[in-house]
Amino acid sequence: MRVARNAEAADWIPARLHPFAQGVGSVIPVGFAAYARIFHPPVRLAPDGTETPVRWRDIAAANERSIEAEMQLLGSLAEPTQHSSSGRVLWDQQPDVGSLPHNIAVHLAAILTAYTTPRGASWFAVWEGFADLDRKWRTAPVLSIPHRKLFLLEGTLPEVGSTLSESGWHYRSPSLWWPEDRAWCVATEVDFTWSYVGGSIPCIQQLLNDPELEAVSTHPDEHNEMHR
Repeated sequence: MRVARNAEAADWIPARLHPFAQGVGSVIPVGFAAYARIFHPPVRLAPDGTETPVRWRDIAAANERSIEAEMQLLGSLAEPTQHSSSGRVLWDQQPDVGSLPHNIAVHLAAILTAYTTPRGASWFAVWEGFADLDRKWRTAPVLSIPHRKLFLLEGTLPEVGSTLSESGWHYRSPSLWWPEDRAWCVATEVDFTWSYVGGSIPCIQQLLNDPELEAVSTHPDEHNEMHR
């Protein structure tokens, strides 16, 4: 991954975004045939420090709710229910805010590869405000969207698994990433614990059906918060 030569590859994005804080379409560009909202999992910590992602379906089952009902409880911070109906602690560490978990980013890239032109370049934009952002990215061209400025990088799709943080042990995902043919786009708003993907109907359906992901269908006019 390297600093982009200029910001031209991102020129299409601002015109396809809703005004700031006006629904899903203010986070991910409109115009795709279908969209999915992918949830970042909370984490259970073992005594030895081992981290285990906790499935939303397991949180829901522990409270005798469907996964859809559990997700409807989410507020803007997307904090899942921490205790079961019996009082058992279900997770210890909240979902990642503003960054896709590494395993989900890598898994998404593997799926999305099939829905873009082989060997095409990929583009990655990351919010300028992350304190841990590697300083070498701060020389990159700037993509300006409502209330946000992002640095633009380019590379290959598998490189999404490389952290953008200057701390090698901490994974920092791009805020936006897409292939050269714009067949799909992935967006993670800096204040959210979920991400959006826009793409073709077959692409999004595969994400919704994938057992490794926990996702629901959405659309650009839907509220970012799950509740109404």
